Amino acid sequence: MSANNQSKSALLGRNVDQLSLAEQLEYANLWVARRQYKPTKEKSGEEGAEYVDVRIRNVEAAGSSSAECITQLRSRNLDPTEFEFTILKPPY
Repeated sequence: MSANNQSKSALLGRNVDQLSLAEQLEYANLWVARRQYKPTKEKSGEEGAEYVDVRIRNVEAAGSSSAECITQLRSRNLDPTEFEFTILKPPY
């Protein structure tokens, strides 16, 4: 299945881990860009363990290629090097 531009934009701001089965099938084989995890220097807890930022990473760009995602990010003045690019796999 291939997603059209309207459905690609509907994926923006969403968490891919929370897509329904129908959405997983619809968006299968699309490239998505999500911010990379970045550990912080903060310490947390009584033991002073380093805090790792595990916020939910939402889709910031979606397209038929990583180059299309990079173009979308740059059009919003976002640095593509701060993102990871993955292909959404079919659910089964």
